Amino acid sequence: MKTSKSRFRSDDFSANDRIAVLQDVYAVVEEVDIDLIGDAPPFFDVLTRQIGDIGLLDARISPMAPRRTRAQANAGKEDFVLAFIQDGNVSFEADKGPSLEIGPGEAYLGINTRASRHRLYGSPRFFDVIIPRAMVLSEVADADRLMRDKLPVSPELKLLLSYAQMLARLDQPLDERVARACADHIRDLLALALGPTRDAAEQAAGRGLRHARLAAVKADIKHNLTRKWLTLETLARRHGISPQYLRSLFYKDGTSVSEYIRNSRLEHARHLLCDPEHRETRISDIAFTAGFGDLSHFNKAFRSRFGMTPSDARADAPGAQSAV
Repeated sequence: MKTSKSRFRSDDFSANDRIAVLQDVYAVVEEVDIDLIGDAPPFFDVLTRQIGDIGLLDARISPMAPRRTRAQANAGKEDFVLAFIQDGNVSFEADKGPSLEIGPGEAYLGINTRASRHRLYGSPRFFDVIIPRAMVLSEVADADRLMRDKLPVSPELKLLLSYAQMLARLDQPLDERVARACADHIRDLLALALGPTRDAAEQAAGRGLRHARLAAVKADIKHNLTRKWLTLETLARRHGISPQYLRSLFYKDGTSVSEYIRNSRLEHARHLLCDPEHRETRISDIAFTAGFGDLSHFNKAFRSRFGMTPSDARADAPGAQSAV
């Protein structure tokens, strides 16, 4: 399964070259024409990840007005685009289709086979999930109806965004087995969020929702390791599920919420201990930085987890020197 990640930033180009780069690269790939709004050199920071046939795009751009002509719409790209507006505002008009005004926190479903015009203004930031047409038509019950208006915000739609963003921002590559599972989870969540066919609903119920929720909670834990509020109850509330359901997710994964938090903090502490940039940082400070409030508890947990003391881990790191 094809997986790739890339980033396209205006900061990598001189101000005089940015318009040409935007037209020659981004506009060509997306098969659109771009009109800039304002006289300033364009700003863009576009992160993309491809997971099999599914594309993820996280973009911050300066105000601009992309438009897709009928010729460009007929050029062969048949993907559906589920667009989440994160900041700024979007005015969207499709040829023989809807005219929409979309703001932060809202989403809509479009397709590249329709001529369309966008106007992105304010401080535009958006996240797109790009899905093959055949996949949507086989798993979503009424895609045409959904394209007539903004999408209703639902827990499934929020979970899809959270899960897709987590995948897009991962630094490590995905092996084929993991990538295939991630693609399946996105498909299942997409169907559940947009209204699945009967077959897609049965498949999603048995495969995607539980795994995606678990992955989203784990990503939340990793992002907030040092927070004192990091508890089962708070995580359940943040993700809109019951503490009992969250406990069962981790139990079926062979662990518990508290154990996963503790082990994640220990892994983070071990990384800091082996990092040359933290060679002079006191072990007690590293323990507190990793989210432990008691040094003796940290030392005991570290030895139990890794079979060595924090001092031993630091001493074993390449080029390490003992810190006081």
